[in-house]
Amino acid sequence: MRKFTITLILLLLLFPKLQYAQKGESVAAAAAGILAVGGAIAAIEQLKENLEQKAVEQVLSAYPYLENFELKSRSLDGTKAKDLSAVGVLTFEITNLENQEKFVLFAFTSNGWANEYGIENSKLLWKNFNKREWNNLMKAYVMTASGESMSDEEISRSKIVNKGVKIGSRFIIQFDKIGGDVYLTNDYSNEFKIVFNEKSLGIFLKETSDLVQIRRKAIIKAHEHLNEN
Repeated sequence: MRKFTITLILLLLLFPKLQYAQKGESVAAAAAGILAVGGAIAAIEQLKENLEQKAVEQVLSAYPYLENFELKSRSLDGTKAKDLSAVGVLTFEITNLENQEKFVLFAFTSNGWANEYGIENSKLLWKNFNKREWNNLMKAYVMTASGESMSDEEISRSKIVNKGVKIGSRFIIQFDKIGGDVYLTNDYSNEFKIVFNEKSLGIFLKETSDLVQIRRKAIIKAHEHLNEN
């Protein structure tokens, strides 16, 4: 409640015109608008807290030996309530504080995963990656998008961007230039297929039959997290 009150005060300070009735508008209507904005902000913050709890539960289940760890996520930063349905995957970065071992946790979403009641956990499919698992996925993605193979050492040093793969400022692999109606696929595992289309990484989830796109920012962030020294 305290956070919500602070949010209302900040909105009043930032948008003082909302404090007055304009063109016949009542003060009550202006206040209702402020409450609506504040309520949406509060809802997103509550959603973030609920997701973090679910992510911690997944970590404790998948890695029972982890005693002390750090979990970070910026997946919903800047996301508005009306855009939640467009979020295809949520990313959480995990670090074992005992030995600095790193993991990435993805929550793949299905339609209706977030609603007025909060999170529909049955609409989330969780997948954990360690460094080896993630780098193998990225090698398969690069192969799908370009036909080129990469070594473990090369993939760990690289940065995967829209047009291809870079080490430092130099491109070492260029992705194929394909039309928007062309899809290149790789039957990667029993869990999902890799789909390359218009410079994006898509994952087809066999369990739910959903095709989700992983944002480029999420790929770069996960790759850097797992491969940083």
